Amino acid sequence: MEKWRFLNSGKCSAEKNMAIDETIMVGVQKGISPPTIRVYDWQPPTISLGYHQQIEQEIDIEKTRQMGFAIVRRPTGGRAVLHYDELTYAVIGRIDGILAGSTLQAYQTISKALIRGLSYAGIDLSLEKKELSLHKHHEKKNPCFSSSAKYELIYKSCSENSKWKKVVGSAQFRKNGVLLQHGSILLNHNQELLAELMYGLSEKKREFLKKLLAQNTISINQILTRKISFSLLAEKIFQGFKQEWDIDLIKEADLNNEERKIYPHIFYKYKNKE
Repeated sequence: MEKWRFLNSGKCSAEKNMAIDETIMVGVQKGISPPTIRVYDWQPPTISLGYHQQIEQEIDIEKTRQMGFAIVRRPTGGRAVLHYDELTYAVIGRIDGILAGSTLQAYQTISKALIRGLSYAGIDLSLEKKELSLHKHHEKKNPCFSSSAKYELIYKSCSENSKWKKVVGSAQFRKNGVLLQHGSILLNHNQELLAELMYGLSEKKREFLKKLLAQNTISINQILTRKISFSLLAEKIFQGFKQEWDIDLIKEADLNNEERKIYPHIFYKYKNKE
């Protein structure tokens, strides 16, 4: 039975969230960190961009800061995400054992654990089976939640003529035999606000994106028609990974002593990076 660590960090700043995840990834590479599942939220609300995106070409920086939102670049790929009242997960481990295989295989493995956990909260989700179309793949300015990629989590209500909607958006990064996968589980639906903060859009394109995000996205609380707390959802996610993966998943409060030695340098990088 594999032994993993579970960290619930609660609300943290953008730079702290990214620095903790990168610290753990470096730690796993060095052999000083256990494989880790981490959950957290963001304070203040934050727009994160994929590693290869150019912030000044994607986001209206001045308008975003006027709203009191932060901006950060993720080490993972993917497109822009607004982190505003959600549960973010990070899975960090070696590409062997449970996480062995291709990028898509790891997506599927992680998504199955999320499906199990969310089912404990009364939410019945499915895996997206289709590949992202070439047209949508190249729409790099569109936000993450405007479309679904293969093995991302989607929901369809029982009502007639309802369509599949995206609930969880994920992105993955691999280096030196270790993977880091980030994912956003929406507690409430605020993604349309991201269209207001994107740079260089015509009003027609901005309204189109708002409509696209509203049509293609749904939050946990919209599905449940009642509010579920971050802490309760975190517990369901913990149980989902523990049961689906059949692992020894140990709850811990913080980074270990060796990780704390390398964390300040990585935090400084995010704190001082535009």
